Amino acid sequence: MKKRMASTLPLLFAAGAFLFSACSKNSGTTNTDANAPGAATATSSPSATGRAPISSQATKSGWWVRINPSATTAQVITFQIGESKFQREEWRVWNAGEPAEFDVPEKYSQSPRLYLRGNVTPIGKFATLCMMYKDRGVEHMSFDDDDSETMSQTEIDIKCR
Repeated sequence: MKKRMASTLPLLFAAGAFLFSACSKNSGTTNTDANAPGAATATSSPSATGRAPISSQATKSGWWVRINPSATTAQVITFQIGESKFQREEWRVWNAGEPAEFDVPEKYSQSPRLYLRGNVTPIGKFATLCMMYKDRGVEHMSFDDDDSETMSQTEIDIKCR
């Protein structure tokens, strides 16, 4: 058993190194030939990334998020969104220093009910935010690991003015 393991271990390392180099070959590099297949571009289209671009300015015409940067010590907040806990999807990652107000994806913008889950990195640091609907605060959330809420357009939370 030890001989077999000793002889396959170098093969596993070689295979791992090969896969790592193949996967990371194009990550973080820019192709200077703009017409070359797979060339990097400054802006990605939704079809290229599989997701709609995230707007840097909240229109506030439906559901939107307002992070309180002065009360948020977490470096990263990862969000899931949907119409319920059972019907949700990965949405976006917010990093400290990015705009603190942003709209939810268009398909949820006018949903009567909305589910939001947030996770912080690193755990133990705080995220404080308000879920807003148009001009009204609907749900205040403050957490140091993760939190989730299901809310409706008609709710009002006085902590979110």
